[in-house]
Amino acid sequence: MRKILLLLSCMLLVMASVVHAQVHPVNGKIVDENGSPVPFASVKLKGSNTGTYADAKGLFTINVKHGATLNVTGVGYVPVNVTVNGSEVAVVLKTDVQSLNEVVVTGLGEATSRKKVPIDVASVNSKNFAKSATTSLEQSLQGQIAGAQIVQDNGQPGSGFTIILRGVNALNDPGPMILVDGVENNDMSALDPSMVDHVEVIKGPAAGQLYGAKGANGVIQVFTKKGSRNQRPSITLTSKISSDQILRTGRSLVAEKHHWKTDAQGNILNSDGEVLKPDANGYWEDPVEDLDVNASNDKPYNIPTYDHLKQGYRTALTYNNALNIIGGGNNFDYAFGASRLDQQDVFSNNFNRTNVTANLGMELAKGLTLRSTTQAIFGYNNLLGGNRFAMVNSYPFIDLTHLDTSGMIVRKAKNENQINSLSEKQWHDRNNKSTKIFENVNLNYKFPKFVEVDFKYGYNLAIYDNYSMYKNQESAVTKNIYWGPSVDGAITDYYDRQLNQNALTTLFFRTDFKQDFHLDVPLHTVTQAAYDWRSFDERYFKAVGVGLPTFPPYNLNSANTKTVYDNDGDGTNQHIRTFGYLVSQSFDYDDWIGISGGFRADYASTFGAGQKAATFPRGTFFVHPSHFLRISWLNDWKLRAAYASAGTPPGAYDRQITLDAGTLGVGGVAVSLPGTASNPDLVTQKTKELEIGTDIAVLPTTGDWFSKVSLNATYWKRRAEDIIQNADVAPSTGSGALKSNLTTLSSRGVDLALDIITASMKNFQWNTAVRWGFAKTHVEDISNHQTVVAGMFGLQEKQDLGIFYGQTPLHSLDQLMVDGKTPYIAEADRGNYTLVNGNVVDTRTNAAKLTAANDLKVIGKSFPDFNASLINTFTIYQAFTVSFQFDWTHGNQIYNMTRQWLYRDKIAKDYDDVINVNGKSGAFAAYYTSMYNTLQPNGWYVEDGSFIRLRDLSLTYDATRLINARWMKRLAVTVSGRNLATFTKYKGLDPETTTAVDSQGSGISGVGAFKGVDYFTIPNLKSYQVGLNIGF
Repeated sequence: MRKILLLLSCMLLVMASVVHAQVHPVNGKIVDENGSPVPFASVKLKGSNTGTYADAKGLFTINVKHGATLNVTGVGYVPVNVTVNGSEVAVVLKTDVQSLNEVVVTGLGEATSRKKVPIDVASVNSKNFAKSATTSLEQSLQGQIAGAQIVQDNGQPGSGFTIILRGVNALNDPGPMILVDGVENNDMSALDPSMVDHVEVIKGPAAGQLYGAKGANGVIQVFTKKGSRNQRPSITLTSKISSDQILRTGRSLVAEKHHWKTDAQGNILNSDGEVLKPDANGYWEDPVEDLDVNASNDKPYNIPTYDHLKQGYRTALTYNNALNIIGGGNNFDYAFGASRLDQQDVFSNNFNRTNVTANLGMELAKGLTLRSTTQAIFGYNNLLGGNRFAMVNSYPFIDLTHLDTSGMIVRKAKNENQINSLSEKQWHDRNNKSTKIFENVNLNYKFPKFVEVDFKYGYNLAIYDNYSMYKNQESAVTKNIYWGPSVDGAITDYYDRQLNQNALTTLFFRTDFKQDFHLDVPLHTVTQAAYDWRSFDERYFKAVGVGLPTFPPYNLNSANTKTVYDNDGDGTNQHIRTFGYLVSQSFDYDDWIGISGGFRADYASTFGAGQKAATFPRGTFFVHPSHFLRISWLNDWKLRAAYASAGTPPGAYDRQITLDAGTLGVGGVAVSLPGTASNPDLVTQKTKELEIGTDIAVLPTTGDWFSKVSLNATYWKRRAEDIIQNADVAPSTGSGALKSNLTTLSSRGVDLALDIITASMKNFQWNTAVRWGFAKTHVEDISNHQTVVAGMFGLQEKQDLGIFYGQTPLHSLDQLMVDGKTPYIAEADRGNYTLVNGNVVDTRTNAAKLTAANDLKVIGKSFPDFNASLINTFTIYQAFTVSFQFDWTHGNQIYNMTRQWLYRDKIAKDYDDVINVNGKSGAFAAYYTSMYNTLQPNGWYVEDGSFIRLRDLSLTYDATRLINARWMKRLAVTVSGRNLATFTKYKGLDPETTTAVDSQGSGISGVGAFKGVDYFTIPNLKSYQVGLNIGF
C-alpha cells in the first residue's frame, strides 16, 4: 500500500511540474501610481518576440509559463519587469519625469535616449495635441514648442502657415526643413493628423547640421503611427464637426457717425445739393465732404447702414472623420488610416481633402527589417480669390447684397474702381485639384555585432491641376468694372507637377566596451557615416484664353486669344540636385558624460563659386551632474552644449544665366535678360550657432502637490553670413539688380519649457506646461551700407530685422528736419501749433504736421519680443478631462494698412474719437484726414500687436466604463472651442493674421519680413466643436 501511495505521490508531483511548466493564460491590469489605468501599454515576454498590448482599461491577457518575466512599458512611464507567479498579475508604472527614457531621432541620425541627447530636441506626442485642432498638423503644434512661431496665414481653408524657429536666418524664406519618417517632405499641411504618432523639432544649425545645406532654419520631423507585433487589430473611429466664424476683436472698423454735408433734416447731400440715394442698380454717388476745418464726425446716419462683415462672412461648418486600424503578427505590423476633411469657407464655397495611409513593417530575416509608408492625398477646392477690399472699404450705407435690374448682385456700388466682393461668385468659376503621393521605404540590417546599415528612400509627387473661368460680362449692367483680365471673359488652365526625391544611406559602427570586450568600462562609441541624395523637379505650364462667348461650352478653343506660359508667378520649370556625405563620431561614458564631433559636406546644382563643397562642422557635449551629486530630490540634471553650422542654398538658377522669352510680332520669338541677373559666384548662406542648455527634473515633494517638475532651458547665439540679396547695378549691365551674398545677420535668444505635475491624487490629476521663447535678430552688415526699403519695411544696418520704416507725425514743436539743424516749425510760428495726444497740430486747420518724405525712421518692428503658452490639463475621477491653452505674443507692432485705406475714404472708426485742440473739442475730420495725406508709410498706423489668446478649451468625457462590452475599448465625447477669446489693444480684426505686402497688397521680399501688415486679410476663425472617439 505504501508503494502505491508513494507511486501516486510521485505521479502527482510529475503532473504538477508538467502543468507548472506549461503555457497558461495570465490576466493582468496596468495602473499608474494613483491607481488609474494605463491604456495601450506594451507587455512582452522577456527574451522573446511574444507580446501584447493592454486595452483602454489597462487590462491584458497573455499566454506564458509560470515564473516567466514580463517587460511592461508605456509612453511617459518607467519600464518595469514583473514575474508571473499565478494566473493574475498587477503592474504599477511610475511616471518618468521629463520622459528621460524617451527616445529621440531628429538631429542625431539614430534613436537615442534623451538622457544622452546633447542638443535641444522638442517632442510633442499626438496625445497632447489640442482637441480643437481639426484641419492640419500645424494647428496641433501651435503653442506646444518653446521658441517656435507657428502662425496660420489667414482663415481661408487650406491656407498655409508661417513657421519660424528661433528667429530668422535668411531674408526670403524662414521656413524649416520638413521630414516625414526620416525623409524630406515639402507639405506638412497635407498630412493626416490622425495618423501622426509624434513630432520632433530641432530649432537651429547646432542641431540641424546633420541636414547640411538645408538645416539652417531648423527641422520638423513627423513620425507616423506604426503597428505593433502580436497585436490584435485595434480600430479607432473619430468624427468631429465644428462651427466656424471670423474673429472680431470687438472694435468696429468703420465709424458709426459721419461728417458729410447734410440738409436741415440730416439727409446726406450729393455734389448737386440733392439728397444722396442709390439708383436702381444699387450705385451710390459720393457724399460731399464738409471742408470746414472744424467739421466734426458727429452726425448720425438717418438712412439704413449695414455691417459689411456680416454681409460678406457666414458661419461655416467643418467635418472631419478618420478611421485607423493598427495591429500586427509574429514578424510584421501594420497601420492603416483613412480620413476626410470637408471645410466650408466663411466667405464662399468649399475645401476638402482625403487621406489614405498604409504603414507596413516586416522582419524579412533575423536582423533585416523593411518598412514601407504610403500616403495618398487628394485635395479639391472651388474657393474664390475673394478680393475683400471693397467689402471693408465701402460706405456703411451701401447694401452689398443689392440686386441690380438684371437680378445680379451689384458690382460697382460707388464711384471708384472697386468691385463688390460679394458679386465674384456670380461671374467666377474655379476648381483646384491636387494629387499627392508620398512613398517612404526603409530597409535596415543589424549585423550580430557592431554594424548597422540603414537605407531610406522617399518619393514625394505632387500634381496640381487648376482651372479658373471668368464669364463674359458684356451683358452685365456695369461694364466698366469686371472680374478677371477682360470684360469679355477669360479661362486659365494650369498644370504643375513637382517631384521631390530623397535617398539616405547610413552606416553605424557601435561598440560597448562592457558587452563587446568584457572590460569594466561603461564606454559606448558610435561611428556614423551617411550619404544623402536629394532631387527636386518641377514641370509647369499655363494656358490663358481671353475673350469667351456668352454661352457654354467655355473652353480654351472658344477663346479669341490664347497665350501659353511656362514660367511666371504661379510656377516654373526647374531641376535641383543635391548630394552630400556626413561623418560623425561619439563617445559616451554610460549616460554620465558624452562628446561627439563630425562634419557634413554638400554639393548642389544650385551652388556657384566653382561648385565647391559647402562644409558644415559640429561638436557636442553633455554631462549629468546628478550622477555625482546623489541628491534625493534631484531626479536628473543634464548640462549640454553644441556648436555647429548649417546652410541655406541659393535658388534653382540663381547662379546660371537665364533669359526671359516672349513673342515678337506674329509668330516671332524674343528673348531678354531678366530684371535681376544671376551670379555664378554665389555661395551657400551659412549659419553658425552655439547652443547651451540644461534639462533638469526635480521631485520637490512626496505628497500629492507639485510632486514632479521638469525644466528644459536653452540659450542660443548664431551668426548668418553670405545672405543672398539683390544689389542694384548700373543699367548698362542690362539688368536692374544682381543676386549677391551681401548681408550678415546675428541673433540670440532663450527657449524655456517647464512641465509640472501640479497635483496627483487618486481622483484628481493636474498637469501644467509653460512654453516661452525669446528671439532677436540684428542686421550686422549690408555690403553697400545702404538701407533697403520695401513697402512698409526697411533693412538697415545696426537695426533689428523686420522694422517698419517711414514718416511720423511731429512729436515736439522744436523738432528738427533730417539735416539735424533746420526746425520743422519756425520759432515765430510755434504759437499756431499745439500738442494733441503727443502729435503736433496746427490750431488754424486742426491738421497734424508730419515729417518730410525724406525724413524716414524706424517706426516699429514686426517680430515679437517673446512668445509664450500656458497649458493646463485636469483629469477628474478618471473620466473627465478639462484642458485649456493660452498663447501670448508680446512686443511686436502691426502696420494697419486696412485702417489706413479706411482713412482714405474717411470712414475709419478713429473718426468718431473726440480730441481737444487748443480748447476746442470735437471729432475733427481734418485731424484724421491729415494723417492720410502722405505717400510714405506713416507711423500713425503702427499699432501694438501684442495679444493673449485662449487658443484651446476642451472637455472630454470618457464613457468607456459605462459600456460593459469587451469589444469596445474606448468611447469618448469631446466638446471644445478654438480661439474663443482674444485680449489685445489692436484696432483691427485679428492681430495674428498679418502678412508682408506693400500698400497695394503686392508681396515683398528680400528684407527679412514675413508678417506684420494687416491688409484686408481673412482673420482667424473662432470655432466650436463636438467630437466622438470610438475604439474597438
